[in-house]
Amino acid sequence: MTPFLRKLLGLNWLLLVTMLALAIFGVIAIYSATYMRPDPVASEFWRKQANWVAVGFFAFMVASLMDYRWVKWGALPMYLAGLFFLILTRFIGTKVYGARSWLHLGPINFQPAQLAVIAGIMVVALFLSQFRQMHPLLRLAVCGAIAAAPCLLILMQPDLGATIIWGPVLLALLFVGGIPLRYLICIVLIVVAFIPIAYMGMKPYQQERITAFINPDI
Repeated sequence: MTPFLRKLLGLNWLLLVTMLALAIFGVIAIYSATYMRPDPVASEFWRKQANWVAVGFFAFMVASLMDYRWVKWGALPMYLAGLFFLILTRFIGTKVYGARSWLHLGPINFQPAQLAVIAGIMVVALFLSQFRQMHPLLRLAVCGAIAAAPCLLILMQPDLGATIIWGPVLLALLFVGGIPLRYLICIVLIVVAFIPIAYMGMKPYQQERITAFINPDI
């Protein structure tokens, strides 16, 4: 059996099937929400989403078959590049739906927030795996600093959705990374206590999105 075939058969197929099911469900949800709209641009949203699902699936397969140890040397440069592009977006980014989150570099259009989030997660995971003997509070402080830099730049766009992604992912990384459960519970309680204050500081359209998510019938 060739190494390539061995890697292919060794993939986590449950994860793969779950990921595809969620992606397909997302495409169906977008289609059901937009196919009756007269706007031709909106009616094409599901096709664009399906195209990106295909691109994402291809990237997933390539990344899954690569040696995961490349993260050790690729994570930090990606993270720094993400911060650089976020800062660049602040000055020359394109504003879409009220958020200056898109960066146009020649023929390439992308959201640096996506790169920063992925790279930040990789750096946090790398740090937690390499410094397991460090005091938990110090590990928490470093992880918080790693996450805070891109989060603040993303909030300044403003893009609340990309920032919220950090929350559950960071908690999962901290849990897997060996941070004691009591610290994680304290973090969750502090966040829960801070939610009403954060909600009052949001813009009206952000509050409306949260209200619609909690109670779609309103």
